Amino acid sequence: MKKLIYLLLFCPLVSLSQSYIIEYDVSLNVLRRSGYLIVNNTEESFYYETMIEEKNENKKKDEDETVNKTFFLGKSKNRKRYQLYKNQKDTLFNVDYLEDEKIINYEKFPRIDWQIKNETKKIEDYICNKATTFFRGRNYTAWYSTDIPIKLGPWKFNGLPGAILQIYDETGSFSWSITKIKQVKTEEKFIIENDLKIISLREFVEKNEKSKNSKTDRMMLKFVNRGSEVVKSEYNRGRETKFEWEIEETKKD
Repeated sequence: MKKLIYLLLFCPLVSLSQSYIIEYDVSLNVLRRSGYLIVNNTEESFYYETMIEEKNENKKKDEDETVNKTFFLGKSKNRKRYQLYKNQKDTLFNVDYLEDEKIINYEKFPRIDWQIKNETKKIEDYICNKATTFFRGRNYTAWYSTDIPIKLGPWKFNGLPGAILQIYDETGSFSWSITKIKQVKTEEKFIIENDLKIISLREFVEKNEKSKNSKTDRMMLKFVNRGSEVVKSEYNRGRETKFEWEIEETKKD
């Protein structure tokens, strides 16, 4: 009986635990997205992005009639891509797509080496501190607030002593800027389908790039068949340009 009373008293406390929902305006080169970071106090937190708009292509015709065409292979469907943080585990799960197949790829939870700077600025009503880092091929500047006691940020960014309210790379092509913060008493849950294929991040990157390059080849072939001269370039990785296993392989060489 005492155990039953304890459970009845404990369950409401779990359901009413304080959580945060932070919304971001996201710019990924030519793509614009909305980002949502849901930070729960219990077992897991997660982040996802949805598409606002995308630019599919950019075409320029030179004086010699050569067509220079850049393809931006963003998804035409408004799919959600998730990062799922298990609070007690050292693994980050990414829910993504290989062409039209929804899959899960996993990686070791990124340990980001932040350099804290002696600079502050105000974002919304929060005084923020500056930090910089180099992460997977890009230099980033982040502004975080210790007034919001969470160590997660948008996408895969984490490890600062407060919530990241703004972060951008040195080119200005990739950025996340806060649009809304709210505290909620009930947690928003994320349930992964049981039938999704699970692969490593490395396998996902290799298969995804092969698929993207193949798609680019097919699109370029249409212009070649029309008599245009086309110069091929490889698939642009976007925000992650260099992975840990590639850095290790370069050191061995």
